[in-house]
Amino acid sequence: MGSTDIAPDHAPSWLVPLSTVLLGLGVVSWDLTYILTIRRSLATKSYGLPAAALVVNITWEAVYGFYVSQAWLERAGFTLWFLLNLGCAWTTVRFAPLDWAHTSPWVGRHMAGLMAGMAVVCLWGHWAFVSWWLAEPHRGSGDKAGKWYFGRDGYDTTELAFWSAAVAGLLTSACGIAMLINRGHSGGTDYKIW
Repeated sequence: MGSTDIAPDHAPSWLVPLSTVLLGLGVVSWDLTYILTIRRSLATKSYGLPAAALVVNITWEAVYGFYVSQAWLERAGFTLWFLLNLGCAWTTVRFAPLDWAHTSPWVGRHMAGLMAGMAVVCLWGHWAFVSWWLAEPHRGSGDKAGKWYFGRDGYDTTELAFWSAAVAGLLTSACGIAMLINRGHSGGTDYKIW
């Protein structure tokens, strides 16, 4: 996000290109994380991401990849994340019956339906937040001059993505700890991935 921004006069000319490169490195790092998580899930026959956090993340990637992003590089990054996370979702549905066998077999058997229901709610939530943010210029904090969105000045999609990604990241962290405590094992992931 923000690869089409115009830096203010007082900012160095390298600021936006450096920001774009750093974002690209972040995309590649998350790609590797998802690939390693899928591989580890297959090896341990256990899923590596909490289902609720995974659904929030997949739907975030769908909304931002197919609706918000405007540059081809942004769209490609979100689309790749989305596709890789579908692999994580598949391992969740595939191995949920094993992981939930002793605590709640019903949840394990119905994981696909539970995740689909969560996806409907999350898609609506992400879409509603994005629609509100982009309904008028200058939402958020600070000066929005030079923040362009499809030819309109004052729309800061970088800040928009920051706030919504922060929620997804916080949920992933909190649910990851809860999942570890509940399951009593780290199947599907390990310290090398994170």
